Amino acid sequence: MPKKQDVNWSGWTLYYVGRGLELFGFILVTLAMVNFFGTSQMRPMLGMTGVGGAFFVVGWLLSKNDPGR
Repeated sequence: MPKKQDVNWSGWTLYYVGRGLELFGFILVTLAMVNFFGTSQMRPMLGMTGVGGAFFVVGWLLSKNDPGR
């Protein structure tokens, strides 16, 4: 019988939190583009896009290390 491996719960939690932040960042950038498309308000669109990009980068940094490998 193969030996049962212990699960790295903290590693998997960080991985999925990172993936969730990446997804949230994508959604926020998309919403910024859709909400401000065709308007002359550039500052709020750039602000929302920047915040979405920051969420994505933080999520990417958290999920870089796959605990399954």
